[in-house]
Amino acid sequence: MSLGRLVGGVSGLPDEAKRRISAIIGAVVADAASLPLEWIYKDETMKEIVGDKNPEFWPESKCPFYTVPTGTLSCYGDELVTSLTTLAASQDIVRVDLAKLQESIQTKFGAADSPYQIALARRADKVYPVPGPWINGGVIASLANMSSGLSPPGSDTCEDNDGLALGLPVYLATGDQASALNTAELLTTCRVAVDHLPVQNQILHNYLTGVSSPVETALATMASSQAEVVAGGRRVVEEVQGGASVAEVVAKFGKACGLPGSFKGSIGGLLHQGKEGDFVSAIRQNILAGGDCNARALLLGSCLGAELGVEGIPMEWIERVLGIEAIIETAVKVFASSE
Repeated sequence: MSLGRLVGGVSGLPDEAKRRISAIIGAVVADAASLPLEWIYKDETMKEIVGDKNPEFWPESKCPFYTVPTGTLSCYGDELVTSLTTLAASQDIVRVDLAKLQESIQTKFGAADSPYQIALARRADKVYPVPGPWINGGVIASLANMSSGLSPPGSDTCEDNDGLALGLPVYLATGDQASALNTAELLTTCRVAVDHLPVQNQILHNYLTGVSSPVETALATMASSQAEVVAGGRRVVEEVQGGASVAEVVAKFGKACGLPGSFKGSIGGLLHQGKEGDFVSAIRQNILAGGDCNARALLLGSCLGAELGVEGIPMEWIERVLGIEAIIETAVKVFASSE
C-alpha cells in the first residue's frame, strides 16, 4: 500500500485507534527529524550550521559523534519500533511477551552483524564522528546483563529515556503503567528513569484522551505518588509562565541525554505548543534548543501526534522517515485490530 493511502487510512480510523497510531507516527517523525542535529551543545555552533533555514531533517549529519543518512531513526526510535514490532507479532497484543522482546532487543542491537555493533567496534579508535548508528550506553549495559541472565536486565545506571522508548508502544496498547514499567526494565532499572516513567505516561494519556491542560493535570494527578518528579515539572511550568522560551528551559534544566533534564525540556516544549504552536514549530524549537534533542523528541512527538492526529503531522515530514511505511503498517496491526 502506498504511503499516501496508509496515512489516509489512519486518518479515517475511529478516534481512539487514530490517536494511538498518530502518537507512534509523531514520535518516530520527531525522532528522525531531529537526528542530524543531535548532540550539538553550543548555541553558536547550531546558529552557524542552521542559519535562517529550518532545522528538521538536516540534509547532512552534523552530530559530532556519529553519522547516519537523513531520515534514520536514533537508538531511541529503534527501541520503540522493536517493541512495536514484537507486539505486532504476538497473538495477544495487550500482553507483551517480555522474553520475545528481550530476544528482539538482542537481535536488533546485539547481534554480531548488527549495524549498532559494527559502529560500536569503530568507537574503539576514538575517531569521531563514527559512521553508523550510536548504541546508547544503557543498551550496552542491558545486553551484557541479558547475556549473564540477570532479571530484569535493565541497566541500573541508565538515567536516559530508553525505557520510555521501549515501553511507549506497550503503554499505548494497554494503558497499564505496570506493563509499561515491566517493559522499560528490560533496558533500565535506574530509579531516576523508573520514577519519571509513570509521569511521562500520564502526560501521554492526557493527550490521548483530550484532557484540558494535559501537562499540569498530569502533574496534579501524580503529585502524591511521584512528588519529586512532579516538583521538577512544576518548576518548568513556572518558568514557561514567566516567559521562558523552549531553548531557555532546556538550557536551565539540562541539554544532556539524562533525566530529569530531558523530561523537563520535553514538557517545556509541550507547554509552549499549548500556548502558541503546532507540531512543526514544537519540533523545530526542540531541535534548535540543542543537546540531546532526540531524548526530548520522544515524549514531545508522541503527545502531539496523539493530540493533533496524523493530519497534524506534515506529509512531507512523514515521507522523509526511512522505513515509515512498515512502521505505520505495524502500528495499524497493533492498534486498529482491537477496534
